Amino acid sequence: MSYPLHAPAPHSGGATDRAAGPMTLQEALRSDDFCRKLLENARWPAGPVCTNCGATGRASKLTTRPGLWTCRACRRCQFSVTSGTPLHRTRLPLSYWVRLFNMTQVGGLELTISQVSRRFDVAHLTAENMLKRVEELKVGMPEMSDRLDRLLREFSRESMSGHQAGN
Repeated sequence: MSYPLHAPAPHSGGATDRAAGPMTLQEALRSDDFCRKLLENARWPAGPVCTNCGATGRASKLTTRPGLWTCRACRRCQFSVTSGTPLHRTRLPLSYWVRLFNMTQVGGLELTISQVSRRFDVAHLTAENMLKRVEELKVGMPEMSDRLDRLLREFSRESMSGHQAGN
């Protein structure tokens, strides 16, 4: 199961909705829904895998909370894309994590704790924790990290070529 990378812009339901069209990478990375789909593609290229029993193809989305899955095989487990990863139990939006990953791993920026704190408007200790967790993701889950890197680079190329074609 693969999720589309061309997620629609988040719907705010007002007159400020932008016209339908391709999103730039920066716009897309501000959408938690898009970032969740990106992380799901990176972690589970063949579809969600239960963190309890390891069953594939047996997960169903819960409608009560975005990104929450339940396993129909063991019926004991609710999980999300961050379960069992360094991003587990974080209170920050997924878009923060994907944007930081994009800046440091894909963009090659070496950000200081102070820079992260200012860019994301978080406390110094939170910024330090964010940098540590992104590095832990890269070291502890190299396959997921490599796929996320590849997906971000592909989307960036596609959004750049689509943006240039529209001019």
